[in-house]
Parts: sequence; C-alpha cells; structure tokens
Amino acid sequence: MNLWHNLHAECITLQADVTDKQSLLALIANNATKAKPLQSIGEKAILEALTKREKLRSTGLANGIAIPHCSFDNLQEFVIGVITTTKPFDFTALDEKPSQIFIFLIGPTDMRNEHVRLLAVISKAVRDKTVRENILGATTSQEIVEIFNSHISSPDLSGVGTLKSQITVYIQKEEYFDEILEAVSSEADGSVAVIETENANQYLYHMPLFAAFWSDRSKNFSRVLIAVIDRESVNSVLRRIRTITNDIDQSRGVMVTVHDLAFTLGSLDF
Repeated sequence: MNLWHNLHAECITLQADVTDKQSLLALIANNATKAKPLQSIGEKAILEALTKREKLRSTGLANGIAIPHCSFDNLQEFVIGVITTTKPFDFTALDEKPSQIFIFLIGPTDMRNEHVRLLAVISKAVRDKTVRENILGATTSQEIVEIFNSHISSPDLSGVGTLKSQITVYIQKEEYFDEILEAVSSEADGSVAVIETENANQYLYHMPLFAAFWSDRSKNFSRVLIAVIDRESVNSVLRRIRTITNDIDQSRGVMVTVHDLAFTLGSLDF
C-alpha cells in the first residue's frame, strides 16, 4: 500500500486565512468532503467528529504542527489532507505555541492499528525542521504531494511475509518515554506492550548488605517497552531512539535490546 495515494490534492489548502481552532476544523471538514470516499459522510458529520476529538484532547503537537483526525464506521480507506495558514494561531498545542501546519487524517473505525501507525509516522516526519519549512514554503498542492513522497516514508500496512524482530526498551527517564513510544509505534502495527516496572533498588534496599546505598525509598520512573517490528525497520527505530536520547551511550537511564525472531504467531491491538 502506498500511503500517499491517500493524500488527496483536492484536500490541500495553502496559506488559508484562518485564525481560530473552530474555523480551522470547519475548513478541514469542507476540504475533506472534496475527496470521493468522504462525500457520502458529509461536512456536518466530519466537523462534529473532529470537534468531539479535539474536546477529548488537543491534536496540537509541538513546533507549529497539529494532526486533527477522526474515524467513521462506514469508511473503507484513509483520507489525508494538508492545510497551512497565513499566520500561526493558538490551537492548544502541547508546547503552548501557535500552530500553522495542519495535516488531517480521517479513516475507518475498524482500522485503529493502521490509524495509530499513520499518526505516528506523520508526527515523526514533521519533527524534521526541513520538512516543516518545505511545507510552509509550498505554493501548490503538487509541491505538498512531492514533499510527502520524498521526505515522509510510507509504512507497509500489510505486514505479510516479513521477518520480525523484538525490540525491548528499558526506560528510567520519563522525559524520553512519549517520543520513544511514538517512534516504536510507527513501525509496530499494534504489537506493542508497555510494562510498569520497578528499579532494582526497591528490592536491594531491603537487603542488609545494600541498604546503605539508598536513603530515599520513593519509586522512580521505570517502564519497559516491548514491540515486534519488521526486521528491516530496526535500524530506523534505533536511529530515532539515538536522536531522542542524544547521549544514550554516555549516560544511564535508557537501554535497548534487539532479538531476531524465528517465529511469530498472532498479533496485538493498540
């Protein structure tokens, strides 16, 4: 599957004169109905679904990016569109800074795993400053399509007949967890598990031989992330984790192990 076949040129609006969240959502709904798969759903239903999703939690991320999205039962494929605005405005983003690039995704309700992967792929790609600058500098829909084709890798959503590896990430630094989970989820197709753990000091403290080393018995952040991904994607995930942690080889707090799998059976759901 080529993901960017789902990027509809008719759903792209550049330099829109929009200055508030509700007007932006209305523009997305209007644009979305220009795509044939969404015409039967209608502008009103799309706007209601987008608004409901935003009330749950803002889809505004960092660096001027937002990825509004929703899903419908009677939809057979994903529709992706892009809107940029003349000026950034408050979209209740995570970094509390204004947003100017809006990539929307509307998909089938029964394809949640694929939906999550696509969100993670898009989010990971637009962290790249060059990609964001290219999107803001585009003047035609075709330029946006070319940016997606050249800078944003399309994930294989089939997962059929591919060799698999298990990647395990031990995380003791909370500030890295969200980005690492996003990086792994973009490749994992639902086969991800997060385990709440305890550092070994919680047990060593009770052993007389080691008790003197820890005066503070409060629990520290400790999670283990386990995922099964395509073997060919391992290096990409490892590079992403290195970028997130910056100094993974020089300091403690994050450790990664990778094991090639001889056999897998079944799958998990996000």
